[in-house]
Amino acid sequence: MFVAVWPDDATMHRLSLLELGTARGLRLVGPRQWHITLRFLGDVDDDLAPALVTAIGAATGSMERLVHCEVGPATAWFASQRVLQLPVAGLEEAAGAVWAATVPLVPSAQRGNAGFRGHLTLARATRRMEGATRARFAGIRFTATFAVESFDLVASHLSSEGPRYTTLGRVALSG
Repeated sequence: MFVAVWPDDATMHRLSLLELGTARGLRLVGPRQWHITLRFLGDVDDDLAPALVTAIGAATGSMERLVHCEVGPATAWFASQRVLQLPVAGLEEAAGAVWAATVPLVPSAQRGNAGFRGHLTLARATRRMEGATRARFAGIRFTATFAVESFDLVASHLSSEGPRYTTLGRVALSG
């Protein structure tokens, strides 16, 4: 389970036009999986979902302004070199509020929300790739900005086609 922000329609459309190409050992993440994780919760009993949605709602009440997400400026690999992503800025306060509101229900070994690293995953390397192949995917320019409309509590279920996401609850942002 995780708390997510979904890109708006215009950003989704622009992301779908991003030409990454293909390479052996690279699995692209599909549009139905494009999201920014505010907090990863892990394996959580579904019975906690209503309380988590309430907690997320309380977190949104503590925010004083509109939440804007800035995606980009270019694709990059995480240090592990297994995840190709677009960096995301503007959600640090939101992630901190969600973490603070949900940690009483789903404790974390981390202090504070130090684990938040805003990003949108585009692809995953399924095996080791040569440096030149890896470099081809890094530095592809892309920028977008959108107003965040909601925070979603999402369940993830693995299938033969990859993870399938189900929204268990949505908290609309006012503003």
